[in-house]
Amino acid sequence: MSDQSEREGQLALAGLSVQPAVAVPAGAVPPAVAGQMMSVLPGDTRSEAWVDVEDPLLHEKANSDWYRLSVTNGLFKEEDPTFFIALRPPGEEGPSRWTCVTLQDPWDIMGKGAAGILGSSYGRPEFLTLSRDGSVLCCGTTSQFSIGTVVVTSPERQEVLRRFARYLSIADIGHPESRAAAKRWLDSTE
Repeated sequence: MSDQSEREGQLALAGLSVQPAVAVPAGAVPPAVAGQMMSVLPGDTRSEAWVDVEDPLLHEKANSDWYRLSVTNGLFKEEDPTFFIALRPPGEEGPSRWTCVTLQDPWDIMGKGAAGILGSSYGRPEFLTLSRDGSVLCCGTTSQFSIGTVVVTSPERQEVLRRFARYLSIADIGHPESRAAAKRWLDSTE
């Protein structure tokens, strides 16, 4: 089985199908910068929901929260659940890239999906998503005592993301592709 087929199989377990013909929007925040979204302070542009890992309905509540926050904040529409997810290229070293996916029934992004490439194990998500127009970031994440969904709107207006992108674009850290993407993003949003 090829790396690409294996990746698509893991995404299918989460209920996601790859849409290879969809281009990333110009000016989209790069995954290396978007990964800092947890540093955006709670407020008008950040929404979140957390479920205690001891909750007997952890899996169901976490999936429900992810879907609710994704729809209400504009990651995708109920009638068109298509969005981008950050994934490393199959079989390559290098930074994550946005890959377009569509949510299919049945889906389980916070459970089975997290057991594959979208997390560290079943019910322990670690993934990053972007709306098709680039205006909404959403992540599934795990803390010490809970799992949650965090949404940040208008990433181009988030000073903490811009500050990190400026640092990434000039520092000798990360992958050269990430540095270049951070610089392009800053240039396109000024």
